[in-house]
Amino acid sequence: MKKVFSIFIFLICTILVNAQPPTEKALLWKISGSGITQSSYLFGTIHLMCPDQIKVDAILKECFSQVRQLYVEIDMDDPLMMTKMMQNMQMSNGESLGNLVSKADFDTMNNLFKAKAGMPLALMEKVKPMLIMSAVFPSIMGCSAPEVWEKQFQELAKQKKIPLKGLETIEYQLKVFDTIPYKVQAAMLKDLLLNIDSSQNSFNEMLKLYVAKDINKLYELTTKDDDFGNYDALLLINRNNNWVKEMNYIIKETPSFFAVGAAHLGGENGLISLLRKKGFQVTPVE
Repeated sequence: MKKVFSIFIFLICTILVNAQPPTEKALLWKISGSGITQSSYLFGTIHLMCPDQIKVDAILKECFSQVRQLYVEIDMDDPLMMTKMMQNMQMSNGESLGNLVSKADFDTMNNLFKAKAGMPLALMEKVKPMLIMSAVFPSIMGCSAPEVWEKQFQELAKQKKIPLKGLETIEYQLKVFDTIPYKVQAAMLKDLLLNIDSSQNSFNEMLKLYVAKDINKLYELTTKDDDFGNYDALLLINRNNNWVKEMNYIIKETPSFFAVGAAHLGGENGLISLLRKKGFQVTPVE
């Protein structure tokens, strides 16, 4: 949104900005420059939110109307997505949660899980522990039927009759969890179940930052987490670099709308900083 009054000042500002993570607070960003004639847009989501917290305003719709394709993290229109999820949800080598924690811990976790998720933990014993966490998210979030933010854009894409594509495959996304030791994941799950109140406070803190559009603090909150922070390179940085390589070509070929988790936007290794280093002008849309 900063105005420049000469080409010289514009070039100097661009050079300086390219080397810096974003300082502005915004969820919606315009991608231009680097020889492209039509702008693309980048929007940060929280993947799961209560329905009354999801707002698609007129400005967002206006920006969406200017693009010719939608990119989210994974292709939600893939007819085989559920099959691929089922094939990749389980731990490898026949591992099970009962082998990763003591029997006493498993019994305690089972009771807590049943109270929050409405099902016995044994039904998901072979599922990667970090994926099991999603079953208790509704109780943490405070609504019985949370919605996927990206589905709003999926509906807009259908109305506009433009294609929906993914920056990565569901197989890749689920295999990322294989790089985090299952025992570490089991400990994360145990900690979540034993500290539901603390998890609710953490979610509310994240939601406040999201509403305030503070993408840098969202990034910091994510990467400084005692558990997640140890694996931010796997879950954020590596994926950001992979995405930007794809986005670099996509943006130059077709005006596109990208909707990804807001934690991917901020920080020196975030998408905005990486796109600026590629020579694009990435500016907040008020």
